[in-house]
Amino acid sequence: MASAMLERDDLCVYVVAGVPKSFKKKLQKIVEKETAGEGGLMLLDEELTEWMLARLRGEKRRSHEQTPASAALWRAYRALSAARYHLHEQPLEARIRVLRGQVEELWREASPLHGSDEDAEEKLTA
Repeated sequence: MASAMLERDDLCVYVVAGVPKSFKKKLQKIVEKETAGEGGLMLLDEELTEWMLARLRGEKRRSHEQTPASAALWRAYRALSAARYHLHEQPLEARIRVLRGQVEELWREASPLHGSDEDAEEKLTA
C-alpha cells in the first residue's frame, strides 16, 4: 500500500505538530470521506520524520553520513524522477518508474541510513 501511495501524481505532504499518534485514525476517516475511499495516509517513523524536517529546513546530510555510491544513486533516482515527471502519461513513463524503483532499492542497500530491507519496509508501512 505504501509504495503504491508514493507513486501517485496527486501526492501531498502535510506536517502536523502537537497531536498524539492516535490522531491518525481521525485523520484517516477525514481523508476517506473527502476522497471517497481513494485517498491514503501514512505516519512516518521518527527517523523519516527527522529526515523530512531536515529537508524542509534545507539541511543536507553531512559528508560522513553518505557514501559516494549512495550519493550517486540518489542523484540517479532524482534524475529518473524528473524524467518520469516530464514523460507523464507517455509510454516510457512505466519503464522509467520500474527503473527508478530498482535504483531506489540499490540506494537503500548502499545507504548508511538503511540497515536492511526489513527495516526499510517497516518504515514505509509504519
